[in-house]
Amino acid sequence: MHTGICKKTVLGLATFLTLSACAEGTSFSLLEKANDVTPETTPMVPLLKAQMASGAVTLVPPSGYCIEPSSLTQKFAAMARCDLLDAENGALDAPIGLLTASVAKSKANGVSLDDIMNASNSTKVETMTEGGPEVVRATTENPPLGLPKTHLRTATKIDGHDLSLALFSPVESDAQGARGASMLQNMIKTSHDATIAQDVVVQTSPIETQPKKGLRATLAGFFE
Repeated sequence: MHTGICKKTVLGLATFLTLSACAEGTSFSLLEKANDVTPETTPMVPLLKAQMASGAVTLVPPSGYCIEPSSLTQKFAAMARCDLLDAENGALDAPIGLLTASVAKSKANGVSLDDIMNASNSTKVETMTEGGPEVVRATTENPPLGLPKTHLRTATKIDGHDLSLALFSPVESDAQGARGASMLQNMIKTSHDATIAQDVVVQTSPIETQPKKGLRATLAGFFE
């Protein structure tokens, strides 16, 4: 399952992270050629949720995070603090980070977190959680956009699809610790709940079984 940054416009997220990290006294380089990023000609509004996998999965970012709209595909999304994306709802004191989500149709045997770790060339350092979905601190030799090698990962299954999440952040960010693990667990819960809610809406929507008669046919029926 691909978990890297696959959209060129998402490089702007790394630029924001670089500036924010420097302001907080954290020194790490994310991009050497941030100026190569081409701005969108039409402004796109950051999203608080999105339909993925042809509507099978509803993705809901953690509180204070928004989906970068130009990164969104049916299988991938990148997220960052809403204020860094110029969203009106603000960051709500969320820690700085770059969050990626990948969705794939579940296979017969399913995909475990270990499978995803192997596919992303990541090595488990420690388990961050005791209950709920497992969140691990991991390292990778090829972090996206030059982000720190140490990051958090988790995975779950939602409505027949495998959802893989990775949270990259400055080394000194709260997102590297328990707060980051809580963000990922909460995101799994809210995305799962939103997916179920969407399924209920679809299943309970009225189905048109017969074509509409039109005004003439409807009036004629009154006199039959």
